[in-house]
Amino acid sequence: MEFVPLLKSHLKSDLMLELLETWDAQVVYEYDRTHENMPDEYWASVHGEGVCFKFNEEQILECIFLHLTDSDGFTPIDLSLTDVPQFGSLVDAAAYADRNKLHVSSGQGELFGQLRDWIRLEYHDHWIHYEFRGGNLGLVTLTGV
Repeated sequence: MEFVPLLKSHLKSDLMLELLETWDAQVVYEYDRTHENMPDEYWASVHGEGVCFKFNEEQILECIFLHLTDSDGFTPIDLSLTDVPQFGSLVDAAAYADRNKLHVSSGQGELFGQLRDWIRLEYHDHWIHYEFRGGNLGLVTLTGV
């Protein structure tokens, strides 16, 4: 599955409609319930495929979340069947970025009591964010820029 070309696709494009139909995905509309001037969003989670799509208020695909663990009710995705490079560690991802002359950002933080290390590879038209939990790759986020 090629995910990177999907970034910036319109929710109602033929490509997205076919994919969401194939995966029997339900699209959930989230609006600004608290009047805080937050933009509306559309979400399509495909738990059985390990994928979640986030569309902005113009219904343009902004982010793709690829779950590599069975957390949050998602079946882990096999990245080897995608166009997303897979790394066993932050060091491996940083070495890949260096070889390919990519800009990187990285850091560490704690969320829900679990230490998370991350690295973001910055391509000219998209970013790929890798989150490691306890040393294991747990989540990959693709973002169109």
